[in-house]
Amino acid sequence: MMGMKADKNILTRLLPKTGQTVVYRAGDDGTHQAGWWKGLLVATNKTRFVVKGTGLNAVVIDRATGLMWPVNGNSAGGAYGGYENWNNAIDWANGLNFAGFTDWRIPNIKELLSILNFGTTGVLLDRPPFSNYTNEPFWSSTSNPTNTLYKYTPDFGSGIVHITHLTAEETYVICVRGGV
Repeated sequence: MMGMKADKNILTRLLPKTGQTVVYRAGDDGTHQAGWWKGLLVATNKTRFVVKGTGLNAVVIDRATGLMWPVNGNSAGGAYGGYENWNNAIDWANGLNFAGFTDWRIPNIKELLSILNFGTTGVLLDRPPFSNYTNEPFWSSTSNPTNTLYKYTPDFGSGIVHITHLTAEETYVICVRGGV
């Protein structure tokens, strides 16, 4: 019998497709998808977002994805609430030293959409833990496959994903670390 030998264990944490499970109930006109934390029985395990630190250096860890985000949009991790063109945004993320970490980056479109809560109004982020974010588009690192001069920029107010030109347009910045 042939086997495969690996010298290293490589642990990965894949971003869940929805973080949800399908539940069928009599009388439903479709499927109901409850989030991963909804079915947990112990109250302390139901918390999806865990805040570490205080003030402008606080971060939130998403237990569904393993990603770390800045709590406050007006912090350095949120580019102090400013908006930038793509080149400035990527330079900002690459040089960011925030909350004791230097491996921050611009999130991809799936990562950004994973923190939006379409059950809220205004800014589509859970408040708390997130604060001082605008209901405008934010840069993602995901390029438009038909024209790489454009990136996908999800709107934090509507959830609509825009296509934004790298140099001709500016939008908001949020950085992330860890995960995929």
